[in-house]
Amino acid sequence: MVEMLLSVLLFLLIASMLPLGMKIILDQRVADTVVKRMEWEVFSSQVKKEIRSAQQLNIQPDKLLMKVDGQFILYEKYGASMRRRVNYQGHEILVQNISSFSFGKIADGVEISAKDVQGKDYSVRIHQFYQTGGVEP
Repeated sequence: MVEMLLSVLLFLLIASMLPLGMKIILDQRVADTVVKRMEWEVFSSQVKKEIRSAQQLNIQPDKLLMKVDGQFILYEKYGASMRRRVNYQGHEILVQNISSFSFGKIADGVEISAKDVQGKDYSVRIHQFYQTGGVEP
């Protein structure tokens, strides 16, 4: 009888800790989602600033090339990340864990769409303040 009471007590103790463990696991997923969203917002702000100040712009489905203050700035996919290069040099990672992304032309601007490795879609539409010509590297 005592063994049965001890085993029930042990079971109830373990069962009472289970919700706390689940809360920790679920909070980690929420934190990862928030970090991904913040990463996308920082990227969006940076690319908006550069596109709006670009003198020339060339949009391809997998690359974005622009001329800003005499420098060529290239956004392209590199592995599972999006990187930024200045004058075809350097390696600045902007967004990580991206399975696919594309650049598209819209009226007076660019639309950037991306999908992360978990399947969540992100997009941003950026309009220029004035019309630009194509970039000739």
